[in-house]
Order: sequence, then structure tokens, then C-alpha cells
Amino acid sequence: MKICLVSQEYPPETGGGGIGTQTYLKARGLSDRGHDVHVVSASWDRVARTYCDGKALIHRIPEPELGISGYEQSTYWLAYSTAVADKIHELSKEIQFDVIQFPEYGGEGFVYQTDTFRYRTARYVVQLHGPLAMFAEHMGWPDRNSTLHQIGCFMERTVIHHSDLVLASSHNTARFCAQTYDYPLDQINVIHSGIEIEKFLPRSQVPNGSHPRILFVGNIAGSKGIGSLVKAVLALKERYPKISLRAIGKGDGEFLQHLERMVDSAGAQNNVDFRGYVPYEELPEHYGWCDFFAGPSTYEPGPGNIYLEAMSCGRPVIACDTAGTPEVVLDQRTGLLVSPNNLDALINAIVELSDNKNVRERLAENGRQWIEENFSYEKYVDKVERLYKELVSL
Repeated sequence: MKICLVSQEYPPETGGGGIGTQTYLKARGLSDRGHDVHVVSASWDRVARTYCDGKALIHRIPEPELGISGYEQSTYWLAYSTAVADKIHELSKEIQFDVIQFPEYGGEGFVYQTDTFRYRTARYVVQLHGPLAMFAEHMGWPDRNSTLHQIGCFMERTVIHHSDLVLASSHNTARFCAQTYDYPLDQINVIHSGIEIEKFLPRSQVPNGSHPRILFVGNIAGSKGIGSLVKAVLALKERYPKISLRAIGKGDGEFLQHLERMVDSAGAQNNVDFRGYVPYEELPEHYGWCDFFAGPSTYEPGPGNIYLEAMSCGRPVIACDTAGTPEVVLDQRTGLLVSPNNLDALINAIVELSDNKNVRERLAENGRQWIEENFSYEKYVDKVERLYKELVSL
């Protein structure tokens, strides 16, 4: 098959979040199986270029320069969607794609899909990761009366309805989009993310006594629960003087500064380490460093690649019993689930894993087995490839 994957995020240049990671796995996996795979992604340095990533061909397109200051975010979405359409039209002059896939978030396919849907020769796929409407409802951003919300949600709804196949990374996201954007739930195919289990392997640790080492990976933002995690570590500093939290991820300037001031005020500079962005390929080393992983996100659309990566590396997980997380983190089997924004419950979970080596080892072993059986990279690509082939054969 000739496949075009559209994703503004694609590692390493434009992030390693869920959208980028899933696109990367599809691109590498499908191209390794002999399919002709092209990826249209953003170039943060505004330089257009094409290069190979394994056997896939990556086409970086410059982010649009609108020439005005203070423009509304949905204006950028429309401009970027136009740039995407231009690139696909250019590629289509030489390549007759069988499948073109777009994410729902950001409406990247809005211009191309609406302009060409009636006359399409390729089949259009939309991958649901977690729409703007979900952020507005569960995280308070953007304001529902804002232009971004009104236009952004219209764009997302439109791309979903201008598709031949809709995929979702979790049942939670599928249900939300079906209800919010009036799309038949039984026509959404749920495929949980896959993990390169040969890359994310369990590693032995250097003994650290009774001083817990905790890893967090994700955006340094309030919705990801990092604020509660820092508070929990500061509260446990007297009990575990050498407790260590390593936080990996890009941070919102003001919020990150707030957390750093909190740490400084508590004299806990040696207990909390904000590492910033770390390349995807270096993450297994950091998972290997920790005793357990904690990502108490208040609302994770699901499934949360970070949880899968941690379990694949043989590390127990602390997460919140909300949204799509329970689909992949099994309470008391592969990790511990706590209520969102419940600091006492989070502290108790950290204490339980810190003080009970047998519990950690049991959860770690179960987690690795759970990943091998259900979330391996090969099984993920199997499912995607099968659905693409069925779609093309229609």
C-alpha cells in the first residue's frame, strides 16, 4: 500500500507525545513490512526538507508565518491545515496514495479532506487521540465561549465525518468523540498504542536502600498531576530524606517556575530534578533508574504511552483512576490507581511502593507480562495493517 500519515508531531524534531509516538510506530512498522510510507509533519525551524527515517520518507513543512501578531490559535490551525493540503496535493502528483491518515486534534486534514472528499481516490483515516472538546470539558481549556473552541471543535467534527475509517487510541476517547461529535460508536475501531518491547526492557538497578526513586514523564502542566507529585515528595521528605523525583518533559514557564519555587522554599533541591525534554530513545534509561513510575494525570484520554513504557520496563505505575487510564493500568495488578487530586491517596501509594519490595516486584512482573501479551509493537502494527488492507479492498 501507498500510505501518507499526517501528523504535526513526529519525533524527534516535533515532540514525542502520544500523537507523534503512534505516528512514528505506524511509519516504521508499516514501511518495514514493505509498504510505501510518507509522513507529512511540521518543521519547527521553518525549513522544508525531506529525509528517510528507516524506510519511511518524512516530509517536513514549515509552520505558517501569518505576518501578524496576536492572532487567534484557530487561525493558525486553519493556516497549518492549508499548508498540509498544499503538501499532499504536491505529493499526489507523483504518488497515488491508497490511505491518507490524519489526527482529529488540530483539524490538520480539514482543508484537504473537505476540498477533496467527494473526488477522493485514496481512503481517508482519522485517528482519535483526544479532541479539543475533551480538553475544554475536563481541563478547563479552552473556554467554551472562545473562538478557538468554536472553530476548533467544528474542524475536528468535520474531519471525523469526512473519513472512511475512524480509529481511537482508547475506548474512553471513542465514547467521548462519538457522543460529542455525533459519530456512530460502533464504527470507531479502538487500537491501544503499541510499545517497542525490545527497546523498553526491564533493567537491573543499583540498590538505593529505603530512599525511593520516582520518575515522572509528561508535560510539566497542572493537568498532568506533577504539582501533586511534587507536594507528595516534599511531604515525605522527613520520612525519606533522600527521596528523589526525576521529572522529564517540557514545562509551561510560569507553572514550572512555581514548582521550582516550591522546591526551593522546602530546601528540597536535591530531592526534585526537573530534566526538561529528553529524546524518546533515551527514555528507557530513565525508566531503568526509578523504583516506580508516577503519573497522576487528572484526566488522561488514554491509554497514556508513558504508562505502557513504564510497565514494559518492569516498573510499577501510580496513576489516576480516571478516563482511559484504567484500560491499561490494572489496579493492584500492574500498578496502583488513586483518585485525581487526592494528595493523601497519592502519598499512601508512594509509601506502599517504597516500603514493600515484594509488592513492587509483583506489580513489575505482572506489568511486563501484560505489555508483552497485549501492547507489543508488532501486534499494534498487525491491527493497523489489517484495518488499512480491509479499507483499501472495499
